[in-house]
Amino acid sequence: MHHLQTIQTGAPAQSPPLAAVLPLLQAQNEALLKQSYTVRPSSVARAEQQLLFPATSRSVCDEIGLNWWAALKLCEDGWLSFSADSTTRLDDAQESELRFVGSLVVAGCDHSMLATLLQGLPKPYAFPANKLYYHWVARQWRILPDPVADPEATFIDWLESLVERGDISSLRGILELTHDALSRLNSRCGQQELRVS
Repeated sequence: MHHLQTIQTGAPAQSPPLAAVLPLLQAQNEALLKQSYTVRPSSVARAEQQLLFPATSRSVCDEIGLNWWAALKLCEDGWLSFSADSTTRLDDAQESELRFVGSLVVAGCDHSMLATLLQGLPKPYAFPANKLYYHWVARQWRILPDPVADPEATFIDWLESLVERGDISSLRGILELTHDALSRLNSRCGQQELRVS
């Protein structure tokens, strides 16, 4: 019984396997990377009206830890599609672009590494940094799966990772939980049939 509880609630300080979260379908990857993250002027105006303190280049740089001189150099070298110095308020796309490219610089990427990492991505680089990861072996950006939007795919990936690791114990626990769930469902269906009669 303890084994089943561990599987249901997770072992102490245990997180879901990383391999279950990272694998993606190529079609999803291409779809996100081809999307344009430009914002229509009407939605920018609405967003600006709702913001009490709209983002500025300096405020985003301070937030992500990017040196102001480095931000200006990114503009000068063509990594950003706007001038950080002369743009007083950033729209959503500009903010995403500065956060995405700026975070790479903060992480230690120099000019040649930026060229390698951003090769093949369409400009402007206005991608949500919290929804992408770089697949080093494939040398391409990929989308992190959304477990809420597609729980079945996430579950299948997790099962595959358990099979690859040879985690028979976890797989048997899942099987027990599945049998239990099916038994409860069959029991409910049987009770409903008796009520109808």
